[in-house]
Amino acid sequence: MHLFLALIILLFSCYSQPPKPIIMPPTKQKNTQENLETVYSLGYLSDYDIWEFLTANPSEGEVIEMFGYPDSVWLDDYRTTKYLYYYIAHLQDYNTIEISAKTDTVSGFEWD
Repeated sequence: MHLFLALIILLFSCYSQPPKPIIMPPTKQKNTQENLETVYSLGYLSDYDIWEFLTANPSEGEVIEMFGYPDSVWLDDYRTTKYLYYYIAHLQDYNTIEISAKTDTVSGFEWD
């Protein structure tokens, strides 16, 4: 009986769920749908509004809803962080939003 119980415990302790697949968001160029106007593209957000929004660690979907599709997307070598790059034409600079691949929420950002 103890051997059977030990075998059951061993089997359950070795079981692990497959890793969650990492789904990258589409970019503006890859998106087949017309890019919709967003609060950001309409100019309704101040720098402070953007900072407040991003420090609340919104989900990736909320980020895309607020800013639209990114210009470029990258996944780091460790497959832990997605980088969403938004090009700001008047600054001629990219701003970055880091999304945790595990939680799909903002884990960091650099916004001018």
